[in-house]
Amino acid sequence: MTTRDLPPTRRTLRKLQMLPGVGRAKDGLRAVRRAIPTAWRRATQGQRALPALIIAGAQKAGTTQLHTYLSKHPRCYSGVRKEVNYFSHHFDRSQAWYRSQFPLKRALSVVDGICLDSSPMYLPSAKAIRRMHEILPAVKVIVLLRDPIERTYSHYQHLKSRWREQRTFSEAIDEALALLPNVLEPTETVCAFHGTPVEYVSWSYYAHQLRVILDVYPREQLMVIDSADLFDDTNEVCQRVFDLLGLERLDVSPRKIHNRGNHAEQIDPGVADRLRQHFRPYDRMLVDLLGQSFRWMKAEVVSSQSAA
Repeated sequence: MTTRDLPPTRRTLRKLQMLPGVGRAKDGLRAVRRAIPTAWRRATQGQRALPALIIAGAQKAGTTQLHTYLSKHPRCYSGVRKEVNYFSHHFDRSQAWYRSQFPLKRALSVVDGICLDSSPMYLPSAKAIRRMHEILPAVKVIVLLRDPIERTYSHYQHLKSRWREQRTFSEAIDEALALLPNVLEPTETVCAFHGTPVEYVSWSYYAHQLRVILDVYPREQLMVIDSADLFDDTNEVCQRVFDLLGLERLDVSPRKIHNRGNHAEQIDPGVADRLRQHFRPYDRMLVDLLGQSFRWMKAEVVSSQSAA
């Protein structure tokens, strides 16, 4: 239907809506609607709870999947957004700002509930982890670990889909492996590589990042989850987290995988093999640190035995 076909009154309204001043007025009203709840949260920040659970990462390892289904529990509340990123991106703001992102204590007390912050940018930042411990020393911390090759590739695709990466995956990995040392010392962190061509690879050095957490948090406050387990049986993993938090079990009935990457480009087998060899010493560090192996390591053993 064209404008000419509309009744006279609607034609007049349509013309008015197209006036520049009306558009600016609409933008102003939208800004006011956003500002009112923000002002209310800031005014009541002293009455708001801090998180009892932090999902600290890893990036592209299933944090959205876990956050979505944990939040279905009637006693588990999210903040105003999934990724608050206070300790990594917004630490220049006050603790009052951080508190303002979460529910009121009285709302939680009605159901004896808790709230959570899921910010995967915390894990690769040693500063973020230490800041987190200063403010939340008793918080439970969950880290999801995905096959480092899959995580690296998904990280690359995440930036490529946002036009922040023009190289092929093979070119990106060639450059990263040329710049990285053969083995990064366990005492070094991956923070120095943020925003550089090697972060795809270095952010999959899980042992280095977990070591920072275990330097400040006791082991019983940290739960490390294999992302393959989460994607295969989200409900079962959620039950383990509910147990950790002291919440009654609840069937969350997952119906989809959130943020699943459907990439047209496939990993070249030669590049994957180079990465597997590069990550092998880091996998050993991870097992030594946690006393826990992961499914991608077992799959590699089976593959090696088949080849032999």
